[in-house]
Amino acid sequence: MYLKALAASGYRNLATFRIEPAQRFNIFEGLNGQGKTNLLESIYLLSAFKSPRDARAAEMITLGEASASVYGEIVRRDISRTVEVQLSAKGKKVILDGKAITALPSSFSHLNAVVFGPDDLGLTKGGPQPRRTFMDRAVFASTPDYLLDLKAYRQSLDARNKLVRDMRERGRGWRSGAPVDADMVAAFEESLITYGLRVLSARLRFLRAFTPCFQAVFSRVTDGELRAELSPVLSAHLDPQALEDDPETQREAWRQLLARGRDADIRLGYTRVGPHADDLLCTIDDRPVRTFASQGQHRAFVLALKLAELEITRQAIGIYPIFLLDDVSSELDERRNAHLMATLMDSGGQVFITTTDRRWIRVGDEGLQVYRVHEGEISAADVAV
Repeated sequence: MYLKALAASGYRNLATFRIEPAQRFNIFEGLNGQGKTNLLESIYLLSAFKSPRDARAAEMITLGEASASVYGEIVRRDISRTVEVQLSAKGKKVILDGKAITALPSSFSHLNAVVFGPDDLGLTKGGPQPRRTFMDRAVFASTPDYLLDLKAYRQSLDARNKLVRDMRERGRGWRSGAPVDADMVAAFEESLITYGLRVLSARLRFLRAFTPCFQAVFSRVTDGELRAELSPVLSAHLDPQALEDDPETQREAWRQLLARGRDADIRLGYTRVGPHADDLLCTIDDRPVRTFASQGQHRAFVLALKLAELEITRQAIGIYPIFLLDDVSSELDERRNAHLMATLMDSGGQVFITTTDRRWIRVGDEGLQVYRVHEGEISAADVAV
């Protein structure tokens, strides 16, 4: 899989451009604020039809312009496809192979991409939401139908949350002492549990396959000096192994937990347990990364997560996804940067790397294209430093 051509107009601060990237390594060099990150964002937009920075469509349009367009020609297993994302104040329009689609497909099988940038340090430094998002995106990359279960779960969760809020506003349950309509709530909970168990099971299957891969990458990045672990933290306190061996018992345990917590949920106005409230505990040498890791360890941990995501996606779909690395070398010390370059050389797939100094990017000249980015202008540069 590789991006054969990339073009954009009216996008962020970038001047209108069209490039034909190399199939292996593409380096974009320039000072900060020139548009390098915007270029990677445009590639990710072609993959997921949204910004990795969760920007709205209007925010990705050049100031003073009414619209923007990003276009890509993609080769996947010798099959060529085209994708265009058109942006306006009204939102996005996606055109696949020349045909507009009215609803985004459940499976984005045209282009897979993994992105790593400085903002991804929130995976280990922030609250649970970035870690849940990381798992959901990684599961979806290898199991496209997962998105349908995740959407169904969120719809069931929204329905139950609306119900408990309505009960609170009407003064039912805990406030007035009137009995809660248990049958009505239970009916909503069955759907919540059904789809919640599917989401939870998919995440746990992913973690079982992903964790050994991640640990191997982390060991390489850190010269085997540190031991990393990933452990699911389930808000419903279900047994991960029992979910596989005896799912009906776990279903009943979750059902009872929701029933016992209904009054408290009505009082608070939301559902407190389920995949939407789960977390992923990240540790180094049995100590939580979030509170005990150094800045360098945070960077190494997140980078290993992304490199492992690259590999686990390859194992699932049979080809490497595109890898987008935003100014990663400035985030690593010289030794860890050397390990990163060696890992990229040993792997496959198309790689896009931004940097302020390409001397950090030591990947050899074979299959390499270098570009210079200056004030939004993208131009080809000599490969030799």
